[in-house]
Amino acid sequence: MASLFFPVLGVILSNALYFSSTPAIVQASRRGTLGSLNPLPLSLMVVSTVSWMCYALAVPNGFIVASNLPGAVAAFAFVAIVLPLIPTENTATRRSVTLVLAGGAAGLLTLWTYLVFAKVPHDRLVFLLGAFASGICILLFASPLSTVREVVATSNAASIYGPLTATQCTNCAMWTVYGIGIGDIWVYGPNGAGLTLGLAQLLLKLLYPSVEPRMRKDSPSDDDAASDTASDVVLLSSCA
Repeated sequence: MASLFFPVLGVILSNALYFSSTPAIVQASRRGTLGSLNPLPLSLMVVSTVSWMCYALAVPNGFIVASNLPGAVAAFAFVAIVLPLIPTENTATRRSVTLVLAGGAAGLLTLWTYLVFAKVPHDRLVFLLGAFASGICILLFASPLSTVREVVATSNAASIYGPLTATQCTNCAMWTVYGIGIGDIWVYGPNGAGLTLGLAQLLLKLLYPSVEPRMRKDSPSDDDAASDTASDVVLLSSCA
């Protein structure tokens, strides 16, 4: 029973996290501007979910497929919606998003070319695909570190969206337990790291007050701002 409980709950939480950024994407599309929405995690989400799909199909593992296939479809849609909203003068953001997407595609194609033509044994193939997916996952989990620096510097934890960070911890905990149960380091390894980072963010939420900045007349509404903040957290939260 436990062997089903943890992965099934992990699938549900992973998809909930991926799709919880939908309101922020819809609002940005309606406004015709990104606002505070960061498009870089969206591009990382594309590379991450596709990488995990390659690993899941190679193992094979239906639970990992179910937790990433819907997210991959959503990530492609999100990027297609957000890319036209990046201001033309914001060359740094455009360049970063392009490099992530192009670099991720080139990396996967190069890896698969090697795996096929070198006739790599299946166990080694699974290992390399898992290592690649976990590497992308670690990059995702490392992204919130900038928020941690901001919280400590300003003594304000408003940029950490508590409910979603708590969900991240629960999700990563489920996948960590499942990964340990099946002896898969590429499942419990990156999710253990995600759990640690999530708990660190929750600790900051408890240690520092959450003071929302005073909104200007031309600023987005509180709901918009909350959705944008939530989306930055969500897109960094699932690696299985």
